[in-house]
Amino acid sequence: MFGLRKSSSSESGDGDESVSVDGNRRNTLLGRGLHAVLSPVAAGLASNLYRRRCAHVPQEDLDNAPIAIFRPRSLAAICEMTKFSKREVQIIYRSFKQGCPTGIVTLEQFQEILTQFFPRGNPKRYAEYVFRTFDRDHDNQINFEEFVTGLSVITRGTTEDKIEWIFKLYDVNDRGIVGQAELLLVTQSIYEILGRNVEPPISRRVIIDHVLDAHKKMCQNGESFITREQFVHMCMEDKSLCESLALFDTIL
Repeated sequence: MFGLRKSSSSESGDGDESVSVDGNRRNTLLGRGLHAVLSPVAAGLASNLYRRRCAHVPQEDLDNAPIAIFRPRSLAAICEMTKFSKREVQIIYRSFKQGCPTGIVTLEQFQEILTQFFPRGNPKRYAEYVFRTFDRDHDNQINFEEFVTGLSVITRGTTEDKIEWIFKLYDVNDRGIVGQAELLLVTQSIYEILGRNVEPPISRRVIIDHVLDAHKKMCQNGESFITREQFVHMCMEDKSLCESLALFDTIL
């Protein structure tokens, strides 16, 4: 449900493939580590939109608001809010409506969606963190506008937009800062997604060492946390990271 095709030739593998975790990935949250934060979202929100990209969209779907609970703004207004074309919004809306006839997604539904794409792991905690970044009004549900806006940031946003989204994901307590505790929570949730697909197996000690190393690199001058501005500035100076985030640009 709700996926996009990657414009890069490098696409995520299916759930049966193993993932090799080398020393660099274990020991840094930057570069491939931050790239890994976006991977489950870009790959896992998932594939049906690509299959529907040439599907006929009935005129009534374009003229009328979705049924029941949530009424989105006009097509033009949603295009203005996002970086999707009218045709792309139509495709996304059709798929969203089919999967969520009420016009909203609950946390439980969102977790179920990601679970389908990571059957060997446990993506529920990661899904909860992602869900929070989409749920802008904090009402514990994602409506179509929130969904398409969040998807636009991840798949069409500037590099800075994507980095700011990553910071928001790590800022699990919504304090505007990220410290060791937040890094550990999100990093562990990412490894939980991989489950048995990681070779060699990852121990909690390795994850903690990963987080301590990343925290040391990010939080300088003896500080115990990093602010959003510091995080964005540091990541924008990492050329390889910026290039890797560009891989999430998508087409329909």
